[in-house]
Amino acid sequence: MEIQKAVSKTLAAGLVFCCAPLFAAPAATETLCVAHIKQPLRVEVAATPQARQRGLMQRESLASDRGMLFRFDPPARAEQGFYMYRTLIPLDIAFLDESGRILALRTMTPCESRDPRRCRVYRPGTDYAAALEVNAGFFRHHQIAVGDHIRPSERGRCTPE
Repeated sequence: MEIQKAVSKTLAAGLVFCCAPLFAAPAATETLCVAHIKQPLRVEVAATPQARQRGLMQRESLASDRGMLFRFDPPARAEQGFYMYRTLIPLDIAFLDESGRILALRTMTPCESRDPRRCRVYRPGTDYAAALEVNAGFFRHHQIAVGDHIRPSERGRCTPE
């Protein structure tokens, strides 16, 4: 029983997103520039615990120039990760430091289990201040790598770094 409690406690600490209400107020949006890409990325901002829990759950698609930015204040611990419970589309995730530098990149696949404890947790291996989710393959397609930066756009436009 003690082992089960320890496992449950670890999962609770590591899983940032679970079981939010199905309907929430519209999220704030921002326009970001990703490294050298000229096309701005329009993102929904998940800054509250409720918005972070809901994330991109139940979405059937995501436009190629869209994403979701998760902000953490204070920064999230390395043990806290993302999982794909009730998420229907494969996603890439970039874990970011306070300056927008990419610390880690992961490709996440939907979890088919009805039990969130059976879903894989994707962790960066370091503390992080934000995370950006986009369609799977986005970072590879655009040759985005660890060390690249994500920054706010300038009047909706992106200029090369």
